[in-house]
Amino acid sequence: MSWTSCSRRSAAALLAAMLLGACSEEPRTLLEVGAPAKPFALELVDGRVSRLEGYAGRGLVLTFMSSWCPCSNQSLPLMLQAYERHRGDGVGFLMVGIQDSRSNFQQFVGKWRVPFDAGYDKGDRIAKDYGVSVPPSTFFIARDGTVKRAFYGNIAEKPEDFRHWVEEIL
Repeated sequence: MSWTSCSRRSAAALLAAMLLGACSEEPRTLLEVGAPAKPFALELVDGRVSRLEGYAGRGLVLTFMSSWCPCSNQSLPLMLQAYERHRGDGVGFLMVGIQDSRSNFQQFVGKWRVPFDAGYDKGDRIAKDYGVSVPPSTFFIARDGTVKRAFYGNIAEKPEDFRHWVEEIL
């Protein structure tokens, strides 16, 4: 495992989040592979609402990111490439902004010209349901609505795995 500065920062953030989470009143339970994806309603940056059931019958790459996170910024180009490659293949992409301000997240989406749906998770409600405590965290949801894979960290460090994981949910 390569410990880049981003990985060290992510590991430190994860450790801090785990320690803080252990003392919080609402412990986070990781959504397990094979479990049904948790339903959600997310207000998108364009004002529409995205719901899990809107992806029924399609695979979904659900990623939790923050504008301030170096690993989110490093992961996003790979996510954009995957979207371009698979946008007609029956897989959806949805980015959920967490641990950020709405305005910073909207600027992040605009800066990267994100072509797929993205919305701000006010209060990190959806992140809590999915057990996400640090960005980036990505879930690969199969056509039947079950979680096929979950990856916590910088997908740019595992580009071949990421491509394979997207293809698994086609």
